[in-house]
Amino acid sequence: MPPESVIRQALPRGVAVGRLRRRHALPFPGRILVDAGDSVYSGQIWCRGRLQRGAVVVDLPRLLQVQPGEVPDLLAVEPGATVEAETLLAGTPGRLRTSRHWLAPTRGTLTEVNTRTGVAVFVREVRDVSLRCRLGGEVVSADPEDGIVVEGDGVAVAGALGGGGRAYGPLRFVESGERPDARSDGPQPGILVTPEPLRAEWVRRALEARVAGIVAPSADAEMVMGLGLAPNIAGLEPPEGSFGRPPQTIVLTGGVGLARMPHALQDMFRAAEDEVGAVVGARRPGQSEVLLPAAAARGLAQRRARGLPVRLACGPAAGAEGTVLGDSPDVSRMPSGIATRFVRVRHAEGGVATWPTPNLTTLA
Repeated sequence: MPPESVIRQALPRGVAVGRLRRRHALPFPGRILVDAGDSVYSGQIWCRGRLQRGAVVVDLPRLLQVQPGEVPDLLAVEPGATVEAETLLAGTPGRLRTSRHWLAPTRGTLTEVNTRTGVAVFVREVRDVSLRCRLGGEVVSADPEDGIVVEGDGVAVAGALGGGGRAYGPLRFVESGERPDARSDGPQPGILVTPEPLRAEWVRRALEARVAGIVAPSADAEMVMGLGLAPNIAGLEPPEGSFGRPPQTIVLTGGVGLARMPHALQDMFRAAEDEVGAVVGARRPGQSEVLLPAAAARGLAQRRARGLPVRLACGPAAGAEGTVLGDSPDVSRMPSGIATRFVRVRHAEGGVATWPTPNLTTLA
C-alpha cells in the first residue's frame, strides 16, 4: 500500500470528495415529488407538506368554571376557524381578560371541541412547507413514510459548530477585507463564505444583505454565544442583545477561536463560486456541514499534486496547514511517551515540520 494511503487511513477527514450519499428524512407527513431513479439537483424541492407548530389542549369546563354542556354556548369562534393571536376563543360575556376567558396564544386554528367533555384543541399556525435536496445526483430510494436517499458526486465539508437550519443558494466567496454585500444581479440570496474569523461588523452587514447563509472558519466565544451557536459557557455571559437562536444559517468549519480558513478549503470555495451549495447548521455536534457541487473538487487538484493537504487540529500551532511529505520513522513517541505515528509536513507558509497524526485532519 502506498505511504500516502497508510497516512490517509490514520487521519480523520474534515473534507469528503467524490461519491456521496445523503438521507433526506421526512419529519412530517408530506407528498414526495420524486421517485427512485430520478435525477435531482441541489436545492430542488423533493417534498411538500403542511407543518403544525404545536397543539394546545385545554379543559374548557375547568378553565371557564362551567359544566361541559355549557361550553358550546361560550365559544366565540367556530371550530375550524383560523384566528390571530389574542383573539377571544371562549369565555363568559362581560368578563373579558379574566381567568374565565380563553385567548388564542398565537395565530392558529381552533381545530376541535369535544361536545361531551368540553376539551378543546388549538393548533398553532399551520403553514405549507417544502423540503429541498442537499445533494445533487440520483434518487436511490424513496419511501413515502420515511424520506429519500440521494447519491451523487460532490464535496462535503464538516462543520464544527452551526445553527439556523438549512440554506441553499449560489456560493459567494468574500475575500479578506471585502464587504459582505449580496449581489444585486443574482436570482436568489447567496451563501457568503469568508476566510476570516467572524467579526460583529461583518456579521451585521451580512444580515443586512439578507443572505441565505454564512460559512466561516471560526469566531470567539462571545460571538459564538451571541449568535446562538452554542450553549452558554461557564463564567461568560452572552452579550447584551444576543440572539436566542441563530439569526441566519451559520456554519463554523473550525469552531471557537480566531483561526483563519485553511488554504485548501479556500481553494474549494473559490472553485465553486456561483455554483449552488447547501449549508446545514445544527447545534448537535457532528451534524453541521457544507455540501458543495463536484466543481469544488477542482480547487484541490493543484494542491493535491503537491501532496496530501492536512491541518493541525490541536497543539500550540493549531490551525496551521501543509502537505504531507511522508512518514517520519525516526520519531515514534509523544513527549508523554505514548507511541504514535509521526509525519513530515511542508508548511503552507514555508519550512518542514514533524507532526503527530492524532493531531491532524485531512483536507482532501
